Amino acid sequence: MQPADLADDELAAECLKRSGADRAPYLEELFRRHYAQVARWCYRFTNDRDAAADLAQDVFLKAHRSFDSFRGQAKFSTWLYSIARHEGINRTQRKGPAMADEELLADVAASDEGPDEAAQSGQRGRRLRELLFATLDRTERTVFTLHYGKELPLETITRMLALDNASGAKAYIVSARRKLARASGRIKARGELL
Repeated sequence: MQPADLADDELAAECLKRSGADRAPYLEELFRRHYAQVARWCYRFTNDRDAAADLAQDVFLKAHRSFDSFRGQAKFSTWLYSIARHEGINRTQRKGPAMADEELLADVAASDEGPDEAAQSGQRGRRLRELLFATLDRTERTVFTLHYGKELPLETITRMLALDNASGAKAYIVSARRKLARASGRIKARGELL
């Protein structure tokens, strides 16, 4: 039987039985079947086709390297999408509190602002990112960034991050907003600007 004739669970089972070049056709078929879905999912994280393609490539590279950790206890797609979720979150958080120089230059070039206004806007953005990193825990920051920065619905974020608390992502948004309001109040009390 050809790999294309097998169901996902059968392909995964064949991959687990084999190694090296013998595994390749089965693994390639699994990846081919799921590439479009993973790429769409990555696009929701990046909002940019090129960045989504890069992220999808990283997801499949990690899946290829760690396939031996797949035990077949869950569906292959569940295992693959958990890798995609983690890679997407890591990519979002790696941007860190400071914007990369090339991103800042691209923002200035795409803006209608003059250089002075763009520099001030960039400084304000850096201060806001620093405030997020100093004030919120990792989950709150991720949920806040995905909801307000990437405009993902709270229900989607709850599923993506596998949040199992009663209110899902909404609880993290409420907590983040409360913490940011207190931090903003302290900053204003000191007479500083954001």
